[in-house]
Amino acid sequence: MLHKQKETILAVLKSNKVSKNYERTYWFSYQDFLDPEDNFTSFSCEELDGKQGYIALIGNLLNADANAKVFVEVYGFEEVNSEPFIYADTLIIFSKLSLSEVKQIFQEPKDIFPDDIGEVTDLAERSFIIGSNGELVPAANLFSDEVSVYYCWWD
Repeated sequence: MLHKQKETILAVLKSNKVSKNYERTYWFSYQDFLDPEDNFTSFSCEELDGKQGYIALIGNLLNADANAKVFVEVYGFEEVNSEPFIYADTLIIFSKLSLSEVKQIFQEPKDIFPDDIGEVTDLAERSFIIGSNGELVPAANLFSDEVSVYYCWWD
């Protein structure tokens, strides 16, 4: 993840915590968030699974729909030894595939299948993608009638 992205996400998450306003959600491209070498990001329940298995699952999805867009929704941040890191456990998927096809792909592995997969029905103006330069782009800008939006959530 790039420095500007880190600055932006920490600023908005800290602002949300101070204001106790958690209505907005923030997404990163899966490549930026799931970089196995980046300790600033943590995905899924207490890092038990690492990131590589999720990258492989996304690869399977992209093999079925090369035009799919996959994001990670960030939930919060913590600090360990004065080093901040952000965490998440949900993928957001824009795809032409049906919900049943997405479920089949993500439920295939027996070791890291999601706890819940479903369709996002209200893509409100409250979700933002954090771009490589730290800019906030409304996620609704990506939506079109040609794709559906799904979530895959791990607990």
